[in-house]
Amino acid sequence: MEEKAISKANTESTATIHEIENTDSELYKVGMYTTAAFATGIGAWAVICLSSAAMNGEGPLDLVKTLFQTITGM
Repeated sequence: MEEKAISKANTESTATIHEIENTDSELYKVGMYTTAAFATGIGAWAVICLSSAAMNGEGPLDLVKTLFQTITGM
């Protein structure tokens, strides 16, 4: 019995490939969710800006007309 106790005391803990891959996978998930949150925020801001421009003008058709006039330079 004494030999088993000695052999357990000498073993070292090492990270396996599987544990390292899980860490990388979790970091990718954090990056994905962070990017998605920023994209959602920018999308919401764009919708708010477009809706406020449509409300301040003569309506959505006037907004599109003004957009094409600006692009073409007429």
